[in-house]
Amino acid sequence: MNIQMATASSSLSQTQKKIDTIANNIANVNTAGYKSREATFQNLLTQTYANQTGEATEPGRETPENLRVGFGSKIGLTTLRNEQGSAQETGRDLDVMPEGENVYFRTQNGDSIHYTRDGSFELQNQNGTLSLVNSSGNPILDTSGNAITFNSDPAKLAISDTGEIVATDATGNEQTYQLSIVKINRPEALTNVGGNEFSLQDNEQLELVAPGEEFKTRQGFLEMSNVDLANETTEMISTQRLLQFQSQAIKMADEMMGLANTIKR
Repeated sequence: MNIQMATASSSLSQTQKKIDTIANNIANVNTAGYKSREATFQNLLTQTYANQTGEATEPGRETPENLRVGFGSKIGLTTLRNEQGSAQETGRDLDVMPEGENVYFRTQNGDSIHYTRDGSFELQNQNGTLSLVNSSGNPILDTSGNAITFNSDPAKLAISDTGEIVATDATGNEQTYQLSIVKINRPEALTNVGGNEFSLQDNEQLELVAPGEEFKTRQGFLEMSNVDLANETTEMISTQRLLQFQSQAIKMADEMMGLANTIKR
């Protein structure tokens, strides 16, 4: 009975984590550039069997060496899904959509470099200088790793499909920048740091990519999230059913333990 309760209890807590992952995806269905996550389970019986050490190192063991009892399941992996989201036309000059596999804008967050697919940019006055920032207020970087700033409020701002920014002020003076867009060679190394931004683990490889075959940018468009709402809703319902089943299993095990104690007395 204790094994049954432990198994159900272990699976219950892990199932709740999957529900949290699904709920986060649904909550961000309208977040520009959001990438959904998918939680997969790992069977603890398989893990226990694979890691068995042998009877010699397990004194007091009464069951045969190859007989193992699992303790439910756990979240084995939460995968970041990098499929391109749908394009939404906004007509806004500061909205930029990146098109390309595993490519991200670089932003400056304090002393750290972060990466994002959210191209809803804004102009923000920072210490008397107009800076191009993302929706979290973090500066957007150029290919030299510097924040993109403007001497005056641009009267016209054009962003080409190669990521080149040409800002023209009221007097006709132009400033030109190139958006820093990098390709993450191993996107599973990205860590979500909130605000629709990611950090990269130490020593991970990335590369500055050239426009054309690697990526394109579309001014006046935003990449929407790649969350499939119908699929996430279906997955939420089935996971909630599993959660209810595990709760019922704990209740039944508790009732059987109570009955066994009554019989013993």
